[in-house]
Amino acid sequence: MLKRFIRLLKTSPLLLPLLASIDLVLWLVDRVAVLSVRTPEKPLSLVIIRLDVMGDYLMFRNYLRALKKSARYENHSITLFGNVAVKSLAETFDSGLIDRFVWVDIYKLSTQPLYRFKVVRQLRLQGFSVAFCPAYSRVLVLDDFMALATGASERVGCRTDYVNIAPWEAALGDRLYTRLIDSGSGIVFEMERDRRIVEGFVQEPVAVQPPLLDGHHARDVSVPDRYVVFSLGAGQEFRVWPVDRFAEVARFILVQYPAYKLVLTGAPNEKPYTESFLKHLPDASAIVDLTGSLSIPELVYVLTNADLLIANETGIAHIAASTQTPSIVISQGKSLVRWHPYPTAFGEMMTYVYPDYLEQRRANLPAIASGFNPESPLSINEITVQRVMHSVNERLRRVDGLSKKYL
Repeated sequence: MLKRFIRLLKTSPLLLPLLASIDLVLWLVDRVAVLSVRTPEKPLSLVIIRLDVMGDYLMFRNYLRALKKSARYENHSITLFGNVAVKSLAETFDSGLIDRFVWVDIYKLSTQPLYRFKVVRQLRLQGFSVAFCPAYSRVLVLDDFMALATGASERVGCRTDYVNIAPWEAALGDRLYTRLIDSGSGIVFEMERDRRIVEGFVQEPVAVQPPLLDGHHARDVSVPDRYVVFSLGAGQEFRVWPVDRFAEVARFILVQYPAYKLVLTGAPNEKPYTESFLKHLPDASAIVDLTGSLSIPELVYVLTNADLLIANETGIAHIAASTQTPSIVISQGKSLVRWHPYPTAFGEMMTYVYPDYLEQRRANLPAIASGFNPESPLSINEITVQRVMHSVNERLRRVDGLSKKYL
């Protein structure tokens, strides 16, 4: 609901006065916080402002090493100012590349002035010399205002696409940076976009880096010997395939591939999906429910050892790509090409199942991507159970060398 309201706020001319008023209030909070402290700038100190969510961070983190080893910033201490939602992932897998972490709740930062005052004051006290905001789809009151709040004499951002920011906001935000990186026009896979942005920041060639999470840093969880992971939720309801269809696929696996158990994962707020799913499968003896009980490092362990993941197109799909877990990802096409499907070189293990309109145009998705960014006009309900079963059969036969057929 909050995401829907924010999107409406950014796009409705009728709500322009409200949007401008919110921006002004948050600007004033920042100014008061900044004026309350006086901090000398610390030389060779870089802050990376990365306030978006899991998928964004997983795409970007591939280039942390290139940034750390660059001739321009190799002697800088590096702080990540990030969304608390990625805290356990970043601190577990990237502490060797990041010297210090500062975590914030981005929703409180946007809606609670006292919380924001404290965060801005803490940020200002660090005395950074360089601030780098690599977000392509910038948000004025988060990315741009926070870059200014650092007080860094060098503030680098990138030209935006107006997905999360109104044109007049972008014009204002542009003026808060000392340098803007042009990462090119058009819709490209986010990993390539991040490569261009980091290359523009360090001002030296940066090679494409495949996603990879080192399984040695994952945290052990008790799981079956052989299992398929089901992740039933997603950040937005229209991206969620019906639970009864997931359950039908689960029954198919239990009958056709009895060597496998099923493991359920998801955030605590996705428990209702799990409860509904289990009602369709009265015999739960082959099901391990881990919904709401896993940290991200534990989820990485579960995915690393899984034979297959079946999920909606959301953050867990990007974690699976980073653990090279065979995956079936069900998507109605939102953010096509930008976020999915993974290029074959990085996502050979990923199978995407789309509505028929997209399936029929798979050979030329870039040509139609503009009609699916930022939103898709298609319904996820158009995807049939039979299509997903077919993909399951293909994936598990590759794993097992089995040749079973169905239907």
